[in-house]
Amino acid sequence: MNAADIANLINYAFVLFFGIIAAFYMADLPFEEHHRLYALTLPGFSAVQLMCYLLFGQTVVYKCYPLLIHLPLILLIRFVCHRNTYISIIAVLAAYLFCTPRKWFGTLIASFAGNDPMVSNIGAILITIPLLLLIIRYVAPCITRLQHESKMLLSLFMLLPIIYYILEYSFTVYTDLLYTGGAIVAEFMDSVIVILYFIFSMLSLEFSSQTHKAQQANVLLTAATTQAQKEIAQLSKSEQQAAIYRHDLRHHMNFLQSCIQENRKETALNYINEIYDDLERSRFTRYSANEPLNLILSFYADKASAGNIQTDIRITATDFTRFQIMDLCSLLGNAFENAIHACEQMEHPDNAYIKLKIYEKSNRLCINMVNTYSMEPVFENKIPVSHKSNHGIGVISMISIIEKYGGVYGFSASNGEFHFQVSM
Repeated sequence: MNAADIANLINYAFVLFFGIIAAFYMADLPFEEHHRLYALTLPGFSAVQLMCYLLFGQTVVYKCYPLLIHLPLILLIRFVCHRNTYISIIAVLAAYLFCTPRKWFGTLIASFAGNDPMVSNIGAILITIPLLLLIIRYVAPCITRLQHESKMLLSLFMLLPIIYYILEYSFTVYTDLLYTGGAIVAEFMDSVIVILYFIFSMLSLEFSSQTHKAQQANVLLTAATTQAQKEIAQLSKSEQQAAIYRHDLRHHMNFLQSCIQENRKETALNYINEIYDDLERSRFTRYSANEPLNLILSFYADKASAGNIQTDIRITATDFTRFQIMDLCSLLGNAFENAIHACEQMEHPDNAYIKLKIYEKSNRLCINMVNTYSMEPVFENKIPVSHKSNHGIGVISMISIIEKYGGVYGFSASNGEFHFQVSM
C-alpha cells in the first residue's frame, strides 16, 4: 500500500467521522451529553467500513455507502436516539450535503498540484475539522430547531437534500453522466434548479400567507380579550357601586326616619337631594336600547370625562341584530380608545372633544366619529399607522370587523379633526 492509498484510506475515515458527528449534532445529540453514543458509533461504523474497504475495495464501498452507512445511521438516530423520522433523515442528508464543499476544497488544492489525487485527499482532510466546527457552531442550532416545526415545513426542508442525494449518486457514483453527459445533463441540472426554485417560492408564499393569517387572528383575539377585560371592569365597577348603595340604603332610611319622627322635614329634603345628586353623577347612561353597547360607551365616556375631554354621543339606530354585539363593542371601543389617546396628546386638553353618531341609512348601520388632535397622524394606504411597539393593533381589529360584515370605512384628518366613518 503506497502513500496515495494511505491518504485515500485516511480521507475515508475523516469523511466517516465528519458525517457521523455532523449528523449527530444536527439531530441535537451533542458529544457533551452523549459520550457513550459517540464511543460506540464511531468505532463500530469505522470497523464496518474498513472491513468492507479491505474485502471489496473502494469502488464497491463507495457505491454501497447508502446501505452501509447512511441508512443504518438514520435508523440509529430514529429508533435508538428517539428522534422523529424527519429530523433523522434531514440530519444525515444535511451532513452528506456538507461533504460536497469538503470535497471541493480538496479538488481546489489539487488543481494547483497537477490534480494529484493524494493532494486532493490531503486538502479534504485538512478542511474537515474547521468545517465541522462551523457546522456545530452555526448550522446545527438551526437544524435542531426544526424538531418543533410542522410536518409540512419539515417535508419542505427535506426536499432539497433528498433531490441532491439522488442526483449526486445517479450522476457521479453509479454513472459518470455529470462529467460525460454533455449538454443534456447540464440542462437537466438547470431545469432541476429552476423547478426547485419555483416549488420553494410557492411553498414559501403559502407559509407566509398562513403565518400572516395566524398573526392577524392573534391580533383580533388580543383586541377582543382586551375589550372583554374592559367590559368586565366596567361591570365590576357598576356591581361594586350597587353593593355600596345597598349597604348604605339602610343607613339612609334610618336617618330619614329619624328626621321625620323629629319633624325635621327640611333636613330630610336636603339629604334626599344630596342622595339624588350622587345618583345622577354615577348613573348609567343609556345611549340606546342595547345594554352592552351602553356599557362600553359609558365606560369610555367616563374615561374621557376624567381627562377633561368633552363627549357628544348620539345614537338613533335601533336595529343591531345583524351584528355580534362583541364585534360592535370592540369596534367602538377601539375607536374611542384611539380618539381619547389623540385628545390626551393635545397641548390644551380643555379644548379636546369626541363626537360620535350612530344612525341607520338605507338599511345600513352608519358610524361617524370625530375627535380633535394636535399630533398629525401618519397614513399608509389611507389607513392611520403607528410604528410604536404594541400600537396599531386597534386599527387592524377595527378594519377586520368592518370587512367581516362587508362594510366600507374611511379615515381622514384635516383642520385639527380626525374623522372615522363606517357603513356596514
